[in-house]
Amino acid sequence: MTNQLELPESNYSQAEVKKAYVAILTTLLMVAFMPILLRISESSISPNATIFNRFWIATVVLGLWNGVLIVKRRSIPTPTETLQNSPPIKLFPDSYSFLLLLILAIIFVGFQLFWAWSLTQTSVANSEVLHSVTPLFTTLLGWGLLGQKFDRLFLIGVAIALSGSILLVANDFSIALDKLEGDVLALLSALFWAGYLLVAEKLQTKLSITAIITWICVLGTFLCLPILLVARGELFPHSWQGWLTLIILGMAIILVQGLISYSLKCLSSGLVATILLLNPILTSIFAWIIFSETLNLLNFLGFFIILLGIYLTTSSKYAVKTH
Repeated sequence: MTNQLELPESNYSQAEVKKAYVAILTTLLMVAFMPILLRISESSISPNATIFNRFWIATVVLGLWNGVLIVKRRSIPTPTETLQNSPPIKLFPDSYSFLLLLILAIIFVGFQLFWAWSLTQTSVANSEVLHSVTPLFTTLLGWGLLGQKFDRLFLIGVAIALSGSILLVANDFSIALDKLEGDVLALLSALFWAGYLLVAEKLQTKLSITAIITWICVLGTFLCLPILLVARGELFPHSWQGWLTLIILGMAIILVQGLISYSLKCLSSGLVATILLLNPILTSIFAWIIFSETLNLLNFLGFFIILLGIYLTTSSKYAVKTH
């Protein structure tokens, strides 16, 4: 009988897999601060304006970066052998890849907007609980739509990590009619985030990480414009603190999506979504360090359960891709 923990042959080296894990863990550190930054930004401008500004700031930064790379490549003499072996910089994808990019951008804009809206209508605790079901959505959609396979160990790990994440914020979770709209928005945001991970996993085999992020930000900027025209309200902040927050949020799009796309080269989307359940743990630790908030026995029990679930999913033969 085959040992359930025995991993199949993979095209990725241990070094590549370790780098993928480092990338997704680094993502966790940045994502833990996102709700705080969004709340700060939304104190001066609307959630719609916050998302729009994030996209166009990221687009400008990426445009400058791509321009520097192209100029540098053309100005520095390159040996013929190196030039022949290095792929050209593709700025325009083929029609199929562009369709996937458009779908990915729509999903990502939807995720950002639903998440930002939910934080204005419900508590952060409720939003965290509902976002914790993302691995469930990712696993179900991957199995139902993309034919992905998962073994019992992987599914048990997801279920355990999901239970720990819910337990972590169970004390602060509340069911109230006045929060129902925000709760639904948070649940939709979790569904869109699961869809984003699945489409990004498919797309990263066709385009470079830089190209994917650049097109997402460009398309996201234009997709947000009609929403801004309908909703109106303040478009830009009036203080340097507000602009600094937006710049950080814009840079976070580039870094977070880049690291996630990099990790999806080796790791399955279901595993990435499960590892991201560590976000409430980091948020709680940051709150304990910065704001001296207390951690009770239930918090530590939730930490342990999440870590146990993640350990089981990483031990599954379907955690690391084989092709």
